[in-house]
Amino acid sequence: MPLLITMLAMTLLAGLGAALVVGTMTETAVAAAYGQASAAFYAADAAIEFAIRDLAMQADWDEVLSGAQTSMLVDGAPAGSRHIGVTVIDLERATGEVEALLAARAAPPAGPPRLYAFGRFDDLIAPIEAEAAAYLCVWVAEQPPEGQADPPVRLLYVVGRAFGPTGGRRTVLVTMARPLDPDELAPIQVRSWEEPD
Repeated sequence: MPLLITMLAMTLLAGLGAALVVGTMTETAVAAAYGQASAAFYAADAAIEFAIRDLAMQADWDEVLSGAQTSMLVDGAPAGSRHIGVTVIDLERATGEVEALLAARAAPPAGPPRLYAFGRFDDLIAPIEAEAAAYLCVWVAEQPPEGQADPPVRLLYVVGRAFGPTGGRRTVLVTMARPLDPDELAPIQVRSWEEPD
């Protein structure tokens, strides 16, 4: 009888130990996923900030919208697939997803979105000790004019997306406006900033 009680006690303790290990592993995985999602969000926001600064220096947004002018952050042709960690990014598919996202807006774009900037986050920032594992894409599309603005402005959708090394991704959508002043490089305004669903 004491042997049976001992065996039952050992089985119970082994089950409790296994449950504790599984619970700890789950909590670790959840914390890691949250950390990577936060990193992807800040990377997408950094891509938007970079694009805003870059687009403010472009005198002609027509060249940007036609695809003739791209950003300095470009790692090849705007097609095909890229890899970061275990994530495979299909640029054509991602562009289609952004096109669907913008088409669902109250003011859909006048034309298809163009891939403006795309590359590794490490190529965007100065070299640092730790590697920032994310792949960034920025698309631009012209938003139709909104009524009679005074002075008249040109509106642009800018969509930034960061892909994490384990499959996570975050998207930031900004609306920019630039007064139509042919005499000088007019300053830009950020009209809206959001993280779409």
